[in-house]
Amino acid sequence: MIKLAVVDDNPQELKNLTDMFYRLKVELGQDFLIDSFADSSSFLSVYDKSYSILFLDIELNGQNPDDNGIELAKKIRHTDPDVMIIFITNLAQMAIKGYEVRAFDFIVKPVNYGDFAMKMRSALGFCLARRTESFKVATDGGFVMLTSDDLLYIEVNGHYTYYHTTKAVYKQKGTLKEIEEKVADLPFKRCNNCYLVNLKYVDGVDRDDVLVRGERLKISRPKKREFLQSIAEYMGGKML
Repeated sequence: MIKLAVVDDNPQELKNLTDMFYRLKVELGQDFLIDSFADSSSFLSVYDKSYSILFLDIELNGQNPDDNGIELAKKIRHTDPDVMIIFITNLAQMAIKGYEVRAFDFIVKPVNYGDFAMKMRSALGFCLARRTESFKVATDGGFVMLTSDDLLYIEVNGHYTYYHTTKAVYKQKGTLKEIEEKVADLPFKRCNNCYLVNLKYVDGVDRDDVLVRGERLKISRPKKREFLQSIAEYMGGKML
């Protein structure tokens, strides 16, 4: 699950933005949790590194002159250098200040749903590309711990799954469905009933083959359209 937070001191704008999140959640079928806050102090009092994306209003009106979205972002960056920050602002030129805190993007008020959805799709693409899962794979001598970043693709053959990694291939009993459920929120996609591919390592597509680090894996006709669409969305999210 992707966890997001919105900080905006305008109740109506906070509600509108939260409603947009829920609308997008239904459209994408993506499981994410949205927390909303009316001021920076209440947000900071509960903040932890479980959040993936923050939407911060630049023009927050706090008790102190420095109690605004930029200063809030600076405080967050002291403890969390990786969280994605998107600013909301009345004036586009204000977003320039976002470079100071490595903001991902900005949205100008009044927030338009089309603009919001486009930027969120891009942000989610980056988030999913950065997330990882761990796997404990049995070996003859014990076990090895892998992360999803290690995996090029997973193959099923009979009652066994083969973890093709950047360094070696590991084999253990299991089904592709079990692994597919574990990486449901990560950029993995089936190209046929035997292979679950990490889109991060796709080098290209040649007719009915997907190229994964020098290997050719067959793309089945029933899955081709959906698989190619997933690649396009993933690549688009990386480049936007």
